[in-house]
Amino acid sequence: MSQLALIDAAPVTTGRGLPGIQPFSVLRTDLGPWRDRRRAWEDLGLHSRRGREHVTTYKTADAFGRKMAAVNAGLSTFDPVLAEASYSWYCPEGGRVLDPFAGGSVRGLVAANGGYQYTGVDLSPFQVDANEEAAADWRARDLLAAEPRWIHGDALEELPALPAGHADYVFTCPPYHDLERYSDHPADLSAMRWREFAAAYSAIIAETVRCLAPDRFATWVVGEVRGSTGYLRGLVPLTIAAHDAAGARLYNDAILVNSLGTAPMRLGAQWRASRKHGRHHQYVLTFVKGDPRKATAALASL
Repeated sequence: MSQLALIDAAPVTTGRGLPGIQPFSVLRTDLGPWRDRRRAWEDLGLHSRRGREHVTTYKTADAFGRKMAAVNAGLSTFDPVLAEASYSWYCPEGGRVLDPFAGGSVRGLVAANGGYQYTGVDLSPFQVDANEEAAADWRARDLLAAEPRWIHGDALEELPALPAGHADYVFTCPPYHDLERYSDHPADLSAMRWREFAAAYSAIIAETVRCLAPDRFATWVVGEVRGSTGYLRGLVPLTIAAHDAAGARLYNDAILVNSLGTAPMRLGAQWRASRKHGRHHQYVLTFVKGDPRKATAALASL
C-alpha cells in the first residue's frame, strides 16, 4: 500500500520533496505543513519510546555543564517527516537503507511503509523486540510495503558481516555522546568517555561507508553536546572528519529547527549564568560516496 493511500497526502514524484516541505538548508519542523504531516504519521501509531523506558536523559544543572539525571524525562523521539523526506530525496525507489543506530521504530516503519528495504542495528534487545512488535502491528494493518529488519548487536561487530556495497542509502541518528544514557553495556557509546566514544564512532562510520554502494548518499542527523567543563565537544566536525577519512565527502548540510518546547522558560537563567544558547536545532549532514552526479542520476525517477 502506498504512502498516498496511508496518510492522504500528495505522492513524491520529483526530488523536490513533500508538499510544503522543500529541501532547503533550514528545515522548519515548527511550521504548519511539517506539523500536519507529522500528525498524520503519528495518527497511524508511532510509539518510538517503546523499548527505551529505562533510558536516562540529562539536563545541564549549572553554568559549568555539570549534569543532573532524570529517567525517561525529555527523551528524544525521531521525526517521521524527516525520515520520509530524506528517503524521498536521497534513496532510490525500493532501495536498501542501512541504519547503524536504529533506536526506536520510526525510521524503520517509515522506510518500510514507503517500500524501502530497511536494516537497522541496535544494541538493546528490548528495543529490537519493541520495534518488531510495532512492525507486526503495522503489518497486520496493511501499512507496510516492505519488511523492516532489525539486528540486535553492536554495530562494530554486526556491520562487518554485511557485504561491501550492501546499502543504497545510510540514514541514522547516532547517540549524542552521553546526552542520553542508554545502558551500561561496554559497547554502548553513550556510556563511553569521549575519546573512546570518538574512536568507536569513527570506526562505525567507516563501516557504514564500506557498506554503502558507490555513488550513493548517507545522511546523519546529529546535535552538539557539552563536556563536563561546559565546552562543546565537536560532534559535528567529528562526524564530517570520520566520513572524509572513510571516503565519503560532505555534500549537503541543513539545520533542523525543532519546536521550542520548554526552552524559553529555561533560557533566562541559563543565559544569565553561563551565556549558553537555548538549543533547539540539529544538524542534518548528507555525504556522498563517489560521484554526486551519478548518485543524483540514480534518483532521476523520483
